[in-house]
Amino acid sequence: MTVRALRHYEHTGLLAASQRTGGGHRIYDCESVRRVYHILALRELGFSLQEIRRAMEGRSSLPNLLSEQLERAELQVARATKLRDRLRNITKNTESNVSVDELPARLDAMSQDGCGHTRRRARAPDDADR
Repeated sequence: MTVRALRHYEHTGLLAASQRTGGGHRIYDCESVRRVYHILALRELGFSLQEIRRAMEGRSSLPNLLSEQLERAELQVARATKLRDRLRNITKNTESNVSVDELPARLDAMSQDGCGHTRRRARAPDDADR
């Protein structure tokens, strides 16, 4: 845990130093240290600071947040698997060197179903934000 992260958590209201030394260093009590561990555990699971705040303040149910995070993780895995498959498809035939100019057509061909129709990319709700 970096000093910068601790300061950020304090600035955003997720954490509070119980006191300060004469030199201005923060001192954290046992409850604050426990809170840091909770924040770190939730960050490890991929939660945003806003989601962590809602969970820690009891404004969101942890089981609901975990379910939502699981759905996001499953979507990321599906996207990564699709990307892996596309890359494998492109690179499996080593004698055919794909140029940058050929790449869009190759990707388009891989996106077509058996009847020659291009499959539309399904968008997740968070895609609009990117």
